[in-house]
Amino acid sequence: MRTLCLLLLVALLPAVSALAQESGRIDTRDSLEQRIQELEQLVGGDIAAERQSVSLRWLADLYVQAGRLNDAEAAYQRILVFFPGDVATSNDYARFLLEHRDDPVTAEKALHDAIQWAESAPTPPPYLGTTFALRARALLELARYDESLRQSERALELLDDKAAEEALRVKATCLQEMDRADDAAKAWRHLIGISHASNPDDKAALLALTARKGVSAERFQKEIAKAIADARKEREKVAKGEGARIIDITAPDGVLLEATLRPGKEKAAVLFVPEGGSRRSAFTPYAQLMTLDGVTTLTLDTRGQGDSRSDTIPSPEAMSTYNAGQLPADVAAAVHWLESKGGVPRDRIAVVAEGGAAVWVERALREQNISPIAVYLSPTFDETDLDLMSALAFRAPRPLLVLASDEDVYAMRSLGFFTDNVPTDGSASTTTTQVRVFSFAGHGVSLMRDPGHFADIHAWLRRQLGFQG
Repeated sequence: MRTLCLLLLVALLPAVSALAQESGRIDTRDSLEQRIQELEQLVGGDIAAERQSVSLRWLADLYVQAGRLNDAEAAYQRILVFFPGDVATSNDYARFLLEHRDDPVTAEKALHDAIQWAESAPTPPPYLGTTFALRARALLELARYDESLRQSERALELLDDKAAEEALRVKATCLQEMDRADDAAKAWRHLIGISHASNPDDKAALLALTARKGVSAERFQKEIAKAIADARKEREKVAKGEGARIIDITAPDGVLLEATLRPGKEKAAVLFVPEGGSRRSAFTPYAQLMTLDGVTTLTLDTRGQGDSRSDTIPSPEAMSTYNAGQLPADVAAAVHWLESKGGVPRDRIAVVAEGGAAVWVERALREQNISPIAVYLSPTFDETDLDLMSALAFRAPRPLLVLASDEDVYAMRSLGFFTDNVPTDGSASTTTTQVRVFSFAGHGVSLMRDPGHFADIHAWLRRQLGFQG
């Protein structure tokens, strides 16, 4: 198998080289159009509306990447014809209108309608907080500040940390536009604190307010540092109330990574790694459940996301090539922390990674001297990633469970690529890869929202790590 992978790697080199532009980047336009054509064949005719809608969501994203904005808008509208009360689609459509069409009027109407549908439902649907936040943003662009402020407050009552930042930014801007300078400054400080001063526009807005009062540059920097420290203290207080604690892990190049540790009585541990653009808080309920079984859990924000952001590494999208290349080392640093400071034996550590984070784990296995067992939720692999190909070519046999949902086009494509290069087995063997494919189960951490899916993962981890549970 290893020889076959090496031959495949060598065979790919000319093709990848041919795709390279003068900038050194890979030209993926042909691949993009191919994916669009494949998905277009899955919509229309006698295909169930639910399955068409899933394909249309992927198509909308791909159309935007390809610059086909009219087709993207039509895809969103078709989904809303099928399911006019679908909050998630309304949110995506409104964000598209705001960011690519400069059309806050249509966006506000779509969100207004989604909220009306949601409020008539027996229970509030997921993502409703984001709906309020986006509507607040649309109303802000329409200079309807009072309404926007009310919508942002509703959003903040419902949102998690990630989505709350957008609502808080709208709130601060509204207060500033309404000449409520003190309230605006307070909101900007709060936002800067929870976002680790990673957004220069937020700091510029606060600076403009403080400059009116003659605040010196030195004092301004102290205010920023205090806001970040206060936000950290608040996170520590919340974690302590849950029986957890916030820790810092130092990556090999000195970057500080924030993580939440939940100690367990068993000499076994599970590290949870979110994909780029997500946060460790998404794994909180599952980490809590594992800890109830005595397993130590560690949820990690890798550099550039969540609480491991900074003004130099503000987001996955703005990450330099160097920092992107250090993500496997971030994962390894967390594993080494569990070994050296957590006292967990090397062979009783598991990593649960979603989406593209599975690539970081695979590379870390090859490059960083770690050997945990792993669970991949909707892995997404780039078939032109030579570092990944090298990692797979030399992959040592380790227990691996891979889960994906059949409507998740990217994950299913990656699953095929991965299983072509790594041996799989449907048995409970401890040395092979096992695969589970579900229907309409979502992407990444969403797979675990189904109690049956979580139970499946839990049982597999219990067998591999040997905890009682």
